[in-house]
Formats: sequence, structure tokens, C-alpha cells
Amino acid sequence: MQVASTPDRKVSLLTLRLVTYGLGNAFDSKKFEPVKNRKHIKPYGGLWASPVGCAYGWREWCESENWGDLSSCFETEYTGRTLVIFSIADLEKVSWIDGHYQSYPDYEGMLKRGIDAIYLTEQGERETRYTEPGLYGYDCECVVVLNGSCLKAVNKEVSGG
Repeated sequence: MQVASTPDRKVSLLTLRLVTYGLGNAFDSKKFEPVKNRKHIKPYGGLWASPVGCAYGWREWCESENWGDLSSCFETEYTGRTLVIFSIADLEKVSWIDGHYQSYPDYEGMLKRGIDAIYLTEQGERETRYTEPGLYGYDCECVVVLNGSCLKAVNKEVSGG
């Protein structure tokens, strides 16, 4: 992971190798769906992935819960302005929409603000799991890519994640 400062100190310019499961064996940028808000903690669209080699990513969560489709996977290289969540304090960087029972991330607003992805670290998942507002439902170390132009297909055997 490479980190560089950006003018907006709330985000970092990161390059990450990501792995996505259950959506085929190769990334196809034409199939990337634009991110759309909904009254749910997760948006419509975007691309969900975990950093390659992370200790507790999507693969490990699915195996521990006996859930999900692990029959196919692909890797991408992501480079973009990333809102990284390590702690409860980092949730202040997220734009929220007030809902009737809970708040929801404003993914469309964050994309307009120049945020290309949200990266919830393993520590961040533990610390924010039951907070309000919070990201309960992300379940593991993961990245939701909001801007598909920040992704590049990786043509090689998947190395895990």
C-alpha cells in the first residue's frame, strides 16, 4: 500500500491490489455500475473488494460464515483518493444521510467531493461495528470503489486475499 498526502487531509492517495469474489474471473470495466445511494449501509453499484493478502477479508469472512460465492475471483489495481477508516474518529470523514432509524453513507456526495473509494481496515471494522452512525454490515476489511476509472485489471493468477 502506498500513501501520499492530498490537499484534503481527510483522504489519502492510495494504490491497492484488490481481490473481488463471485463476479467472474476477470474485471470488465464496462460492467462497472455507477454508485447510487439507497436507504441501506451499502450502495447500489460500485465494486466491493478486499486488499490482497489482508488477514480477514471477504474470503475469510465467507468461509467463517459459510456464505457467499467464492467460485470465481479477479484482481484489480486501484489508485485513487481513498477515505481510510481506522477508528471511530474516522467516521467523521464520511458524509451521512439521516434516515428514519439510522444514518446512511452519502456515497454519491462523497464521489462528487472527490473520494474514489472507502477503505475500512480490519481495525476500523472492529472499532465501528456497532456505532451510530456506523458501517455495520461491511463485515471485514474491505474497499468499496466508487469511481470505476480508478481500477485497472490485473492479468495473472489470483494470489489470495
